Amino acid sequence: MTYSPTAQMITKGIEESGLTQREIADRVGFTHSSTLKMIEQGLTRVPLDRIPALAQTLGLDQSTLLLAAIAEYHPGIYEVLCDTLGLPLSQAEQGVVVMFRMAALKNDIELDEPFRKALEGLLELTEAAKMR
Repeated sequence: MTYSPTAQMITKGIEESGLTQREIADRVGFTHSSTLKMIEQGLTRVPLDRIPALAQTLGLDQSTLLLAAIAEYHPGIYEVLCDTLGLPLSQAEQGVVVMFRMAALKNDIELDEPFRKALEGLLELTEAAKMR
């Protein structure tokens, strides 16, 4: 049986989690642990609203899992997201977003000095990587 990319990602996460299907189902909010088996087999789709809990439980990147599911289940929407938002983000872009969010949590966003210097450093790294 051929599995979907989303199902393959989830199956790998389940295998590496060390958790039982019942434990995963409880943490994610599935009533029946058999739902996980159906997702693994590609017989049912992952409800998009369960992806954050599923990703966290399985130690998967939420954005990657969500984008994989949207690309598979809703390719038209995925195309619009890619065109409109420039998705998927590169690792460098994700790093900038994480830095910005961490600064926002601390209520300490100073675009003039520290954040600007961090962005300049990332841009220098990007340029150096392109020249290789």
